[in-house]
Amino acid sequence: MKKLRFAYLKDYLSELIGITWREIKTIFTDSGVLLILIIAGVGYPLLYSTVYLNESVDEIPVGIIDECGTSYSRGFASKIDATREVSLTSCINMEEAIGKMKKREIHGIVVIPKDFSKDIQTGKQTTVSLYVNMATFFIYKNIALACNYVMLAENKNISLRRLSADGLTEQEALQAAEPLRNKMTILFNEGNGFASFFVPGVLVLIIHQLLFLGIGMVSGTRREENAIHKVIQEGPHKKVQRYIWGQGFAYFLIYLIIGSYILILVPRLFGLPHYASAWDIYRLLVPFLLATIFFSQTCTVFIRNRETGMVMFLFFSVILLFLSGLTWPVSSFPAFWKWFSYIFPGTFGVQGYIKINCMASDFSVIMPEFFALWAQAIIYFITACFSYRYINKA
Repeated sequence: MKKLRFAYLKDYLSELIGITWREIKTIFTDSGVLLILIIAGVGYPLLYSTVYLNESVDEIPVGIIDECGTSYSRGFASKIDATREVSLTSCINMEEAIGKMKKREIHGIVVIPKDFSKDIQTGKQTTVSLYVNMATFFIYKNIALACNYVMLAENKNISLRRLSADGLTEQEALQAAEPLRNKMTILFNEGNGFASFFVPGVLVLIIHQLLFLGIGMVSGTRREENAIHKVIQEGPHKKVQRYIWGQGFAYFLIYLIIGSYILILVPRLFGLPHYASAWDIYRLLVPFLLATIFFSQTCTVFIRNRETGMVMFLFFSVILLFLSGLTWPVSSFPAFWKWFSYIFPGTFGVQGYIKINCMASDFSVIMPEFFALWAQAIIYFITACFSYRYINKA
């Protein structure tokens, strides 16, 4: 009995190793798959990290129309110009400013009214108008942020001067002008940078999508050539499950290395948030890779040729970006889309990685994502077996 079990185990491992080795040779001899899985796996993270290297949009050109023309209005304009976000460009009138905005020479217009200084000196309310190009959200946000900060600071200074003139001490005037102090502390993204917010989640989606596309291309090619029957039927046991394990293990080995490079090395190279230990990242990476590989193998039932995988890749890329919670909070999703997002391993992978690597959370915090990925790995392994059985019979 023991000899039979040993022989069975030996044959089982021999078959798995054979399938894995054959799949690895396929990956490195197919130029298209090699380009997607290896070269793109190395190059894409560098591309995204380099594009957003500057983190924030600074020194945005903004037109200034100073209808008042006094030293006080010029001082107010210089305070806006001194902010990190804005660089003011003088315009004679609104027509000139609109012309420059249409040519994209400026992205906003600040208008200081004619009675600006007079109204402030006489205690009247005045209005500073701001016109901003909303075509790019971050440009709008930075211009509005800079102008609002300067106006809030100026309101406080005006109140202090008036209260001091009424006989209040400096401390009393400060307390009266600012009875409720606002102290804002930016957590997890101190530089308020776009790269620190966006790129870490995209790195996880890169792994997800490249594996999906690579596995889809290999399986699509075999279905075109009607070769998947031969591949599955090779070996003494003729078990689909072993083919799933063997094929999946090839991608797992390759992407355990590339995934380490993407999720551990790249954030450190480009100064992105990297609070998690390598051990915690590996604990998340293993179920994420397994779930993604088995999910991709399951989807091969819909891939009848090499090009179909590319179409599905393009279709799902934008959807996955939205469903990951990067661009819109998951708590605000309609119920249908929240449940729909749970189909994809990328959803749990992105959320788990951001929590431990960008928000410095303990691994216990991402236990829901961790167990969800393991559940997906088990479920998608089963569905992958059904998919390959169907393909083999077709």
